[in-house]
Amino acid sequence: MKLVWKLLRENISKPQLIGFFFANLIGMSILLLSLQFYFDINPLFSQKETLFKKDYFVLTKKLGLLSSLASAGSGFHPDEIGELKTKDFIKDVGVFTPGQFGVRAGISSRSMGIGFNTDMFFESVPVQFIDVNTRDWKFSEGRNVIPIILPRNYLDLYNFGFAESRSMPKLSQDLVKMINFDITIRGNGQMQQFKGNVVGFSDRLNTILVPEDFMTWANTRFGENTDAKPVRLIVEIKDVTHPQIASYFKNKGYEVNQGNTAASKLSMFLKIIVTIVAAIGLIICVLALVILILSIYLLLEKNMQKLINLRLIGYARKTLTKPYIYLALAINGATLLLSFIVVVVAQKQYSEVVSRIFPQYESAGYLNMVLIGLILFVVLGSVNAFIIRKKIK
Repeated sequence: MKLVWKLLRENISKPQLIGFFFANLIGMSILLLSLQFYFDINPLFSQKETLFKKDYFVLTKKLGLLSSLASAGSGFHPDEIGELKTKDFIKDVGVFTPGQFGVRAGISSRSMGIGFNTDMFFESVPVQFIDVNTRDWKFSEGRNVIPIILPRNYLDLYNFGFAESRSMPKLSQDLVKMINFDITIRGNGQMQQFKGNVVGFSDRLNTILVPEDFMTWANTRFGENTDAKPVRLIVEIKDVTHPQIASYFKNKGYEVNQGNTAASKLSMFLKIIVTIVAAIGLIICVLALVILILSIYLLLEKNMQKLINLRLIGYARKTLTKPYIYLALAINGATLLLSFIVVVVAQKQYSEVVSRIFPQYESAGYLNMVLIGLILFVVLGSVNAFIIRKKIK
């Protein structure tokens, strides 16, 4: 094989191979880097507790002059909810279930100098609409502990309004989570004591949330108006730019409280950028592959007479194709290895920037990127080997 290689390499064009190498290196590096960037930032799009949230609207019916006299007209009928679910710009619809019972919450701690009691209310929504980690979002009747999610702005109002004016201590989120509230529920001629534990703070939902299973149980036991219609809905929007959204809600007389639409548009913009960059890298890789194929074709054409003579004197086809296949694999392997190095260096650079902006950022590691790179290497090598074997008969 060494003798065959010495004979065939005389017509190899080094500038062509060098051009392919650098073109493939640039394309492969851009493609793998864009994929690595996507894998790293994808949790910022998909996790619940992150800036990049989906679009959610909270719907209520407009209150007219007589609405305060008759609350029945302000609720949503099942047919109206069903109609919302059929709209192509709405992905999902959830119902705010209010507590049909009285709630009084209090806290008394001499060590912290805190003591107060207040009337409050509970609501629940389906778990998929909650923007807080729901790991502890469970209710067990035997424990008598109610997990609670508070709006983040409630804590801000207390710290910078109520506590500031009364010279009371300010509370951090971690401290509030450590406090056990005394909860008293009354209704339907019954009363029961519970402990309330705050498990998170919501930016999306401006209400005091409890789990749906607790709300169902409590309304059944303490509820005084179990047939009440829901007065608020939460809907997940597929595309906030859909032209029918505004007109539909206006015609229906629905009040819309928009959620984190600005952040959602930003996340969509970033995803589009990542997709465009990955597409550019893939196009460059394909063009580099075309360059390599053309180079091999030209090399084979230059050596065709030699190859014919070698075949006539008894050399096997496999022996003649090996030098070209090994050459293509060596170039692709070197390209892939250098691309890995480029991605690792670049990833460390942008990770420092992203982690300063988003403290919750964590790198996804290199496993997915390496696997994709190896798959590309196998695909490119298979294509090159097929072309070479087909050319040398």
